[in-house]
Amino acid sequence: MPDWRGIARRRLAPLALEAKRKEEIIDELSGHLEDLYSDLLRHGKSEAEAAQSAWSTVADWDELRDAIQLAANEEAVMDYHLGPAGERRLKTLWLPGVCTGLLAGVLLRLLQLPSAPAPNVSWLRPSTPLIIYWQWYLCLPLVGAMGAYWSRRAGGTLLERASAASFPALQLICYPGILLPFVMVFDLIFHHSAPLVVAAFFLLVWIVVPEAALLLGALPFLKGEAMKPRRAAA
Repeated sequence: MPDWRGIARRRLAPLALEAKRKEEIIDELSGHLEDLYSDLLRHGKSEAEAAQSAWSTVADWDELRDAIQLAANEEAVMDYHLGPAGERRLKTLWLPGVCTGLLAGVLLRLLQLPSAPAPNVSWLRPSTPLIIYWQWYLCLPLVGAMGAYWSRRAGGTLLERASAASFPALQLICYPGILLPFVMVFDLIFHHSAPLVVAAFFLLVWIVVPEAALLLGALPFLKGEAMKPRRAAA
């Protein structure tokens, strides 16, 4: 079996964190990879296939380190006020959520390569293409399942599991929050429906449908009680 802890330790070595916090993150990440590897073996995958599939869940280690560092820095401020609660959320929400968001982003970028299958494109008007990456939607249930399972295994609550699974869609909520007020004002002044239709399309394609797909995959891991968090190795 691959040395997941050794792999995680080497890849996360540049993190500028306290030794104890870094070991906790290494333990969480290696535990997730080990559990995923074991599950794949139980489902009939060969050792090589299981290792490759588990390894591929971390698409970009540099991005992951940057995201963990940012989340840990923000969590340190929360810890100052909230004590152990902030540390717990790092393991049950931020770490699985960040990995879920990164994986969904990498999958979307891969589908935008020239060699990838073509997305569905329609036109609202000659200058407004409407692009739907339907292949991305097919991948999102697996992404949501990964985030919810990781959070549940770390002891996450129902809300934390759902939030970790929903991270890719939640990251985009700020955009319609900024866009819609301007669109509505424009529509009221100029009585032009196209901008409002574009905004509604954005909400449907980038928020509603992805969120539904992520939660569909997460559903099996939203049931039942949280698993007992993995203890760090001595």
